[in-house]
Amino acid sequence: MKTNSILKSEDRNLFGVQIRQETKTQMLNISDLQLAYDKARFEFGWNEKRIDHVTQTEEFKERCFYILEKQGVIKPLFKGFMQEVDNKGITKVLKEVGYWKTTGARNTKTVYCNPYIWTLIAMELNPKIYANVVIWLTDSLIFNRLEAGTEYLPMNQSISKIIDNPEYYKYAVLINKKVFGIHQKGIRDLASSSQLKQITEIERTITVAIDNGWIKNDQDLIKFLQ
Repeated sequence: MKTNSILKSEDRNLFGVQIRQETKTQMLNISDLQLAYDKARFEFGWNEKRIDHVTQTEEFKERCFYILEKQGVIKPLFKGFMQEVDNKGITKVLKEVGYWKTTGARNTKTVYCNPYIWTLIAMELNPKIYANVVIWLTDSLIFNRLEAGTEYLPMNQSISKIIDNPEYYKYAVLINKKVFGIHQKGIRDLASSSQLKQITEIERTITVAIDNGWIKNDQDLIKFLQ
């Protein structure tokens, strides 16, 4: 059974608060977002805002409907969804579809939610916070992820020169363990920019080492990655 590890990435540092993210569910921590906002509002003179107030607005509920509908999570009519939210509350509805959850108890109690919902809340809190989040998802993460992806194919092509019918996933698992300390499906989707750069560097190094004859077979490659 795969563990649901908590990722603390420097790329998700928001006004001095590291936003925690679960590796298995990819949920982001809402409690951390509130703490980040509270720290920033004293620094920048923003008005006080509470996430539990933001989630009660009609605009937020409507936007949640369209996010859930677009992802195929729900299929009711808009009116039916809003009636259900009025009866149960928006967070309970989100919990029922697996988009919101509370973990821990008392002093360890904390709240996580789906990344789309988290980003929606960040946008509602303050444009400056939203701008930071957009940068996470573009400059720091997506572009570096694309670079890591472009190095993957040349590495596999080099591996195929020295190993018949190579099991490429086996080497990807070893790279994940080298960079993250563990392997989980989808863990690279949560990687920080520095971790993505590590992956890219390892892939490049493998390609160069094979092409120069330093790695000659499966045993050499596994030994290198370990």
